Amino acid sequence: MLPSPALLGDLANADPELLRRYPDVSALETALATHVGVVPQRLLVTAGADEGIDRACRAFLEPGRTILLPDPSFDMFDCSAMLAGGELVRVAWWDDGFPIDAFVGRIDTRTSVVAIVSPNNPTGSVATLADVRRLAVAAPGALIILDHVYVEYADEDLTAGVLDLPNVLVLRTLSKAWGLAGCRVGYAIGSPYVIAVLRAAGGPYTVAAPSVALALFQLERGVEPLRAHVARVREERLLLSARLAAAGLAPRRSQANFVFVECGPRAGSIRAGLAARGVLVRDFPTAAGSRPRCVSRYPQCRGLRAAERRARGDSRP
Repeated sequence: MLPSPALLGDLANADPELLRRYPDVSALETALATHVGVVPQRLLVTAGADEGIDRACRAFLEPGRTILLPDPSFDMFDCSAMLAGGELVRVAWWDDGFPIDAFVGRIDTRTSVVAIVSPNNPTGSVATLADVRRLAVAAPGALIILDHVYVEYADEDLTAGVLDLPNVLVLRTLSKAWGLAGCRVGYAIGSPYVIAVLRAAGGPYTVAAPSVALALFQLERGVEPLRAHVARVREERLLLSARLAAAGLAPRRSQANFVFVECGPRAGSIRAGLAARGVLVRDFPTAAGSRPRCVSRYPQCRGLRAAERRARGDSRP
């Protein structure tokens, strides 16, 4: 949603000590814990969900261990996992339904982390509660990361349904539906043990005090503005999908705030044409005989992916 201009007024009226002292996230962690229905010891505020991914990979991955993740999916899992020395094991997820059998079939003794991005970035597809719970049971020694950053736009929030699972970590954010991407405020929800491990896996002051204050101000506005925003996005998502289909394209059913569209050989020209009109979209070209590849938004990810391909003997840039 669009942040209210009043937020900046609230910040302007804040105590100047906010800038002089190191940030304290305890009040925000308490507010977010209340919002999702857990005790504060089960929640960690992070610099966006990206930092939650990074901390989890550094804490639970190492050389010789693997992360199981969907393909395609969010780029930062690739980056953080490879920087931690872990090996990526990809499972194709292009259909609407989560490929639970394929995921379970790839679990072995080296599996340390399993990533489920739901709604998935970039397809908007979702996993079910049964999928997450089955993976948690199938890999009891691994950390199951449920990346739920787009969940406000989805039909079902799985957070409450996994709180009893000690090896599941849920990542949420105020960047998407709450409209505070510039503040870089995310949060992780897990067992007290997992949260303690993640807290020790990074620095103590990763979220700036003004961001903490703005996040608290936004939460104090309540959920009604959020609900109105989500309702509007859902309506526009349906309208956009209908118009894309009328244009002869094949939009996928999405539960996020974006739509993944099968454009065939016109994908490149459509992307270029939209860019010329000031509309930016991501292109996911498919190389013949290879797995689909996405154009990363993160230069560091592109470099790491190139290194990964060279290690496999793949000479593509």
